[in-house]
Formats: sequence, structure tokens, C-alpha cells
Amino acid sequence: MVASVVTTEPAIQIPLLTPQPPESLPTDVGHYVAVLQTKSGERDALENVSPATWERLMPLVELVGPKHPEPVLTAAWPREWSRRLSRCLGRRPFYFDILRLSASHPVDVKPAREPILPLLYAWARKREMEFVPVIHVVGRAAKHVRYVADAGLQDARGVALRYRIRAAVLSAGMRHCDVLGEQLADLGVGVADADLLLDLGFLDPDDEIDAEDIASVIRDVCDVGAWRCLVLLGTSIPKGLGAVKEGTVGAIPRREWELWSRVRTCELPRIPAFGDYAIQNPDPPAENIGGNVMRANIRYTTATETVIARGRGPVSQEGSEQYHDLCELIVKHPLFEDPAFSWGDAQIAACAKGLRDPGPQATWRGAGTSHHLRFVTDQVRVLGP
Repeated sequence: MVASVVTTEPAIQIPLLTPQPPESLPTDVGHYVAVLQTKSGERDALENVSPATWERLMPLVELVGPKHPEPVLTAAWPREWSRRLSRCLGRRPFYFDILRLSASHPVDVKPAREPILPLLYAWARKREMEFVPVIHVVGRAAKHVRYVADAGLQDARGVALRYRIRAAVLSAGMRHCDVLGEQLADLGVGVADADLLLDLGFLDPDDEIDAEDIASVIRDVCDVGAWRCLVLLGTSIPKGLGAVKEGTVGAIPRREWELWSRVRTCELPRIPAFGDYAIQNPDPPAENIGGNVMRANIRYTTATETVIARGRGPVSQEGSEQYHDLCELIVKHPLFEDPAFSWGDAQIAACAKGLRDPGPQATWRGAGTSHHLRFVTDQVRVLGP
């Protein structure tokens, strides 16, 4: 049974002809999947992505709900978020996931209450957004599965299975392919219409992860059949930047890139596309983080590291003017690209010269993300068709 929608939305219609999937889906190693939260910085970065970068970029957008949401959300909440996402994504395809909200969290649409996820899907359709719904393989309620299945049927863009393989606990005699096969059966979707996102999450520097172990999992999941897309996700960005001394420029190795590069050399039935969390940790920053604790920082991606210029002391004491100095440190770094490289590089260069106001941390989250999207897309472009 197809889930109902609010009366302000068009009635659900099952397409008579199956549309072709979007051409920019990450079907090979020349594509890149970036997991981006819906914070203002990431939205700014997406709004300023160049056409050349969009050719190879497929974002996985995580709509971050309130840390402590009201028991019932207002109808304006999904409507406003669809407007914001439409502004930065347009009609470009993207994976769509949610954080901090259950799929069935109630929304007051008067005279009834409706679950949030179908409402978000409905508003995205109204704005002609081309989303692929995401379902986590482990830990999602039956209603969430049904909402994703209904969206996959209605929009004919398939579904994406997000599988946190390092957290997966298999029952005796079960393989990863068995778990995934059961999930596809629950969704009523064939493997050829499904994308598999193997999510490694945060790669702690103390964790020993062998490329051959990951390759073994890939061989296992490929026994399900020919996935439409196969992606390996991960990140080395921690929740805090204590590893970089205040008032200095340091670096964090991009272990996710190094691991993916080693996995590519293993004997595999299929090489996965590369994915990461851009310049952020998988967990969204605390909503109440403020100047009393936050240190100014700018993150800048290079081939093997994330360079970090970190300010001294809390922003509330040192002031946002220190971003001028941090931008200058990035511009003077030998691996700084060029102001024309991306929108983010232009912002950093302008602030270093005093040609723009420093702005809040979200500004530099956006600038760093903008540079990262262009840089990583260029990295993967040379590896695939």
C-alpha cells in the first residue's frame, strides 16, 4: 500500500514508463560521493559548485533535525527545508537521508498529523528535486522501510542501502550478502535498481583496518548481484581538533583516501566509487556550541592530508578577526591551490587580503567544503572514464 500524503500535495501516481536513472550516479571510480549535512556552510558550498565538478559529484545530503525536536513539528519545517535544499541542489540528483529524526516523527499539517519523511519526499517532488531515498540496512523501523520503498516505486529512481559494515553483527551462518538480500526483499527492489553505500564511518587513527578485509566484504556483497552503484565511504576528521595545537597549522592524514586507494589494488569483482564526509566528522556539531568553547579553524584538503589552521583560545575571547590570520596561513601554505580553484579558495584568499569580513565559523566550514568538493572530484576524475 502506498503511503498517503497531505492534501496540499499532488496525489501519488505510479509512473507508467520507468524513467532512466540520473546520468551522474556514481557507477564507476570516476565519480565521487560526498556526505554533507544541511548546515549553512555545506549549503553554501553546494550552491557554488562549478558545472565541471557537478559532472562527477553525487552528494549524500543528511537533513539534520533538531537535537531536541518538539514532540510535533510544524508544517513549515519540511516546507522550509525543501526550499533550502532546492536552492543549493536544483534538479541535480542526490542521495537523501535524515539525522536526529525518526522517519515517522509527527508533523502537524492540520487537521491531521503526518510522518516527517513522506512529507519531505512530497515537498522535494513538488520542487522537482531528483532524490534517491536512503535506508540504513541495520536499525531502521519497518515504517521507514515502507516510506523508502514507496518513494522508490513512485519516483522510479531506485533506492540506496547504507550499510555500516564495521558495526554489523552477523548471526551464525549469515553473510553480508544474506543481510542485504533480505533488505532488498523488504523493500521490494531488485539489486539492479539499488545502490550500496558501504559506510566505514570515522576511521580512528588507532584503528587498524586492513584493505584486504574490506575487499573481502566487497566480494561478499557483490554476490547479491550487480548493484547499480557501489560506494565506499569513510572519514578521518575527528569530532574535535585537539590533535592540532592552538595557534598553529597542522594536518590530519586522509586515511579514507589511502584505504580506498589500497582497496582498489585488491582483486575485486568491482571497484567501488570513492566517498567521504568532506571536512566534517559523521556526527553533527552540537547545536549549543558557542564562542566559550569553539576554536576558530580552517580546514583545507590536499592530496593526502587535511591541513588545519587553528586559532588560539575561544572565539568569544579572541574574536572572529583571527580568521584573517588563519586565511593568510592557508594562502601561504605551499599546497594552496589558487583563488580561482573554487568558490571556497576565493573566499579564503579574499579574507587573507582583508577584502571581506571574517564571518562566523560556518563561513569557513563552507569555504573548506567548497575546496574539498573540487579537489576530490579532480582526484577521482583521472581514475575513471
